[in-house]
Amino acid sequence: MVLEESLAAAPSVLEYKITDDYAKYAIICFGDLLTGERLRSFMESRHEEDDELLRHAHLVYGMGLFHLKMACLDAIWRILIQPKAAHDDKNSLMSHVKQIRPKETGKIETKPGFRRMHEVVLHTGLVARKVAIKDAVAVLNSNWTSLAAWAESGPTWDDICGLSEKLACKFVTPPDLDQTRTLPLADRDGEYENMLIRHDYFLLYEELSYAMNAGDIGRLETCFPTWSFIFTACGKHKYATELMRYLENVHFHYPKGLRNAIRMNILVNPTGLEHKFRAVDWVVEHNNFFIKQVYCGAGSNRTKEHIIKESPLIEVYRNIRMHVEEMFQISGPNTSAHSLPDMTKTFERLEQYMIQHKANMFVPGRVAKYEIPNMKAQGMHTLTEKFRYYETATSANYEQDDENEDDGLGAGIDGAIEPEDLFASD
Repeated sequence: MVLEESLAAAPSVLEYKITDDYAKYAIICFGDLLTGERLRSFMESRHEEDDELLRHAHLVYGMGLFHLKMACLDAIWRILIQPKAAHDDKNSLMSHVKQIRPKETGKIETKPGFRRMHEVVLHTGLVARKVAIKDAVAVLNSNWTSLAAWAESGPTWDDICGLSEKLACKFVTPPDLDQTRTLPLADRDGEYENMLIRHDYFLLYEELSYAMNAGDIGRLETCFPTWSFIFTACGKHKYATELMRYLENVHFHYPKGLRNAIRMNILVNPTGLEHKFRAVDWVVEHNNFFIKQVYCGAGSNRTKEHIIKESPLIEVYRNIRMHVEEMFQISGPNTSAHSLPDMTKTFERLEQYMIQHKANMFVPGRVAKYEIPNMKAQGMHTLTEKFRYYETATSANYEQDDENEDDGLGAGIDGAIEPEDLFASD
């Protein structure tokens, strides 16, 4: 009922009633998965209406990509941190986290939140790749004992691309990993195998995050099938289904105009700056933060009526504050924008730890206490079996099976968005 009243009050819908030409238009509603479920349920409850406007056939759900990023981090947390056995190896993710965040290990093991987990993936992945590149250039020339020495030699762009391709082939999950894990322990390196899978997961997340920040929707969509497999293996079936539904609708079902409208508007750039694209649901959460926490009033003024009355003015308030800061040249800790922390020494400590324990080197016979599962292969197998089951089972049995699936964001990255999460999208 609330959703119906909100849609009826929208000016665009009122225009459709007047012109009686609403069948040519669509309203794209962006939001998290719960928003999509409620929207579809609402439309299903009106499907017997004769009039298209009363059936709300013009409503189209658009997936919120900020919540997708949260789901990706939660999947990584479930794979690499949630199992207690995953903490014991020298090159486990938690062992590396202890080098850069020694006072936050308990928080990261239980409920890190989006921002903290986002930085864990970026920082540990960055240092691990730096060590790998440093080892690779040392093999090319023994005089290149550091990346600075290699840079001083003046490598060409082709040299850099060639090295990156070699590293990409060497330090991601190989296609024969499952066969490799059947070899005798003396011919394997369990920790090295875990590092390859971890590189793979981290690079997948960073590619998705980079594509979102750059506004590259084509590159972003290429990440969806792989993440759908990972979500399936992790028990996040609703996210896996939504990604496949998006690809199917946008590339096969929707007409060209609607397809372009969704793809060109699923990411927005509020500032107009390079690499500052944001998901629509991020913008909504960002506005909610300023409406409900920053400019919500204080004391007796903090009421629902006051918040609704002041909500259209939040951009005005923000612009006034920014102009005051510029006029008085206020900078540093007195403003809301803080400089990034200097992580040089922290990264050096983690780098030395990785070099000491040979994180990116193959050591025959080294046994890992915990084997990181190959979720991409498992998810692909699960989806294949599920499609076969769907072809042979009744739809009623299939729906009943889905009711028992775990679709929440879990204990690691829950659905609650903290204020600092809104400033951790880069």
